[in-house]
Amino acid sequence: MTAFYHFHWSKPKGGDHLVLLTTLPNFDEQDLISIIDEDKLSSRPYPDALIVVVPKDAAESVHQTLSKMIKSRAKLRLADASIPVALLMFDALGRVTMSAGSPLQGEINLVERDFTTIIDAGIASLVSKREAVLVAPAGHHFVHPRRRHSRAFLRTANMLIQGPEIGLLAIKLLPFLKNGIDRIWVDSSSIASLVYASYALKSRLLGSFLSPQVDSFSSYDGVDQLSILDPEKELVLISATATGSLPEKVLDKTKLPPGSVITLFSTVKGIVGTTLCFAEYAISALDPLELQVFEETDCVWCRDGSRTVTFVGDQFLADAATVSAYTLVGADAPKALRSVMTKYRGHKAFRLRLTESREAHAIHVGLNETLLADGDSREAIRTLIHRDIPASTTHILAAKGDDSERFAQIVVEEVAALGLQPPTPVAHPEHGKPSPERRGVVVVAASIGSGQSLQDASRDLREDFRNLPRTFVTGLRKHSIADHGQVLLRNLEHNNDWPKHILRVVDDMMLPLPNQYVAWMKELDFWEMVVIDQQFSSSKRKVIKQIKDRLAVLRSDIVGDDLFLRSGSDKPLKLRPSFAFWDGLYDDEITQGDVFATMASILENCRKGSKGRQVSAPLAQSPFHVNVLSSENFTRFNDGVIQASLLRAAFPHELNFAGAATSVHSSKISHLIVKMMEHHKDDQGEACLEFLIALATKRLALAANDLKRIAAFPQNRLSDILSVVRPYAVGQVPKESLEQGQPDQPY
Repeated sequence: MTAFYHFHWSKPKGGDHLVLLTTLPNFDEQDLISIIDEDKLSSRPYPDALIVVVPKDAAESVHQTLSKMIKSRAKLRLADASIPVALLMFDALGRVTMSAGSPLQGEINLVERDFTTIIDAGIASLVSKREAVLVAPAGHHFVHPRRRHSRAFLRTANMLIQGPEIGLLAIKLLPFLKNGIDRIWVDSSSIASLVYASYALKSRLLGSFLSPQVDSFSSYDGVDQLSILDPEKELVLISATATGSLPEKVLDKTKLPPGSVITLFSTVKGIVGTTLCFAEYAISALDPLELQVFEETDCVWCRDGSRTVTFVGDQFLADAATVSAYTLVGADAPKALRSVMTKYRGHKAFRLRLTESREAHAIHVGLNETLLADGDSREAIRTLIHRDIPASTTHILAAKGDDSERFAQIVVEEVAALGLQPPTPVAHPEHGKPSPERRGVVVVAASIGSGQSLQDASRDLREDFRNLPRTFVTGLRKHSIADHGQVLLRNLEHNNDWPKHILRVVDDMMLPLPNQYVAWMKELDFWEMVVIDQQFSSSKRKVIKQIKDRLAVLRSDIVGDDLFLRSGSDKPLKLRPSFAFWDGLYDDEITQGDVFATMASILENCRKGSKGRQVSAPLAQSPFHVNVLSSENFTRFNDGVIQASLLRAAFPHELNFAGAATSVHSSKISHLIVKMMEHHKDDQGEACLEFLIALATKRLALAANDLKRIAAFPQNRLSDILSVVRPYAVGQVPKESLEQGQPDQPY
C-alpha cells in the first residue's frame, strides 16, 4: 500500500501537474518512484511539474529525500531536468504553504489560491475515482432514508476506503477541529473513520493527544434523539446533502451555532451551517433534474413508471440489485461500424496480438490492405485533407511505426496533388524559437488506441512550434467512445488558447479500452491443466496431440480462422450469409477476426452507448442494476462463429446466469448445450466446444441443476475432446483422466 494519494491538477495556462500527497510523517521513496513510473505507463504524457504535499513535521526529511532523488536521475524519472519539482507542507490548521527551499528543481509560480485549488482538485479526483456520485440505472431511482426520491445520490463513504484518500479529506477538516471539542456527532457511522483520522493527524502536528467521543445519530431517523449538552464542546458532522434539509433540521433541533454543524459535501449552494466542499465538480456532467429531490407523492420518476432502489440503515446501503437480460438488435451497432467493416473485412485485417505483459490478447488492425491501400480509403484520406488540413501547413511529423510513416507519405502526396508546397518531414524536432518558415504542422498516426503516440508527438513539438497550429490526423481510432475522445482532444489542445489544435479521424471503431481480452489466456491455462491431468491416460494420446497443437496457437499472435476452437467435424467456424450487422455480400474471404471485432464493438457500444442516448446503455452496470446477455442471443445468432465471439468478447458478469433472477436463461442455455452435444458433428453443434470451454474457464456460469443436465448426457456419445472437457465444464473430477499407468513415452 502506497503512502501517497496522487492526482493531476491543471492550472490555467500553467500546465498539467502531478500531485502526490501524504499525511504520514515518513514514507518509502519507492512509493514515490512507482507512482511517477505508473503515471507514465497510464498513457499520460510526462507532467509539466511534480508537486509533493506533506505534513509540516515531515517537510525537512522529505526535502532531503527529494533532493537526493533529483540528483540520482535513475530514481526520479521525469522528462528532463527542467521539469519543476515543488515541496508543499500543511500544518495543524490545514494551511498549505510552500516549503523553505522549494522548488527543488526548475521554476514554478504558485500563489496562496493555488494551494486551496490543489486540495480541491484532489477531492474532485477522489469523487470521480471512487464513483461517489451514484446514478440510478435507466428505469430506476433512489428512495432516501427520509422517503424522498431522486435519480442521483452522493455517498461520502465511497471515498473512505484507502488511508491516503481518507488523509486527503482529513486535511480539509483540520481547521474546524478546535481545541476543547470533546464530542462529535456524525449522521452516518461510515464517516467516523474520517473524524478519527483527522484527530490523529491534528494530534501529531500539535504534539498533544486529542481524542473526542464520536457518536452516530443515524441521519434523519435519529435527529429527534440528538442531545447536545454543551454547545461549546460539541460538533455535528453531516456526510452529504442534496437539499440542505438535514443540516437545517439539526440546527433547529440543537440550536448549535452555524459553525458547529459541518456538511462535508453539498450538491446545492446556500445551505445553513458550514459546508466543507460544494460538489459542483461532481455534478457538472449530470442533468440537474437527476439530483433534484421529490416528495413521494410528487415524484416525476414514479409517474414515468420508474422502479425504486431503497437505501437502508445509517450507512445508506442499497437493497439487492435487480437483474435484466438484454437481446442484441441491429440498432446496437455503432453508427460507423457497417461502413468501416465493409472496408476492412475480408483482408485479414483483424488479429489477436499478445499484450506486452503476455497476460491477455488485444485486437490488432492491419492497415496495409485497408487504410493504406488505394481505393475507397485513399479517397477518404483525400477528402479529409481537402477539408481539414490548412494550406499554411509547412511541416509534418509521423508517429512511431512503419504504418504511420506510410500514412504520412500519403498525406504529403495528397497535399502536393493540390498544387501546394509539400510539408517538410520533422524527424527530430530542433529545440529553438519558431522561425518564420514554420507556420503549422500536421501530426500523423496510422492508428491510435489511447492516443499516447499523439500526446508524445505534441510534447516533442512544444519548443519548436509553440502555439503554431497543429492538426492531428489519424487513420483509424480504435476507441471512439465519446467521453474518451473528448479527453484525448482536451489533452492535445492542452495549454494552447488560440489557435486550438484539432484532431481529425478517417475511420472510427468502438473497441473496449483497455483493448484486452483474457479469454484466450484462460483457455491456455485450462489446456495446460488438462495436459497434466491426462498425462497418464494412454487412451487420450490423440486428444493430447490436439491440445498441444492448440497451445502452440495460443502462445503467440492468433490470426485467420484460429481464434476459435474447431467444430466437431474438425472444421474452422465460418460465417454464413446475411450477417445482421453488415451491409453487402461477402464470401469465404471473411475470417473469424472480422466477426469477433464486429461483436466486440457492438458489445462495447451496448456498455457505454453514445453521449446523446436518452436512456442508459443496455449493458451498463451499476451497484443497483445488473444487465446480462439474454439467452436469446445464442438462439437468434446461431452461427457458431457469432456465438463464439459473444462468449469470448463478453465480460463474465454478462454471462452469469447462476442466480435465481436469471434461471430461465440458464435453463435455455443448458438445453442449447445439450442439443449441441447431440449434434456436435453437425452445423447445429459446431460451437459446442466453445460453450464447454466457457463453462470450464468460469466465463459462463449456469445454475447447479442445469449443469447436472449437461453432466447427465451420455459420455459414449461424445467425441474424445468433448468427453475430456465436459467434466471440467460441470465441476466434476474427470475420473478417466486419473488413470494410473506409465505412458510408453513422455508427452
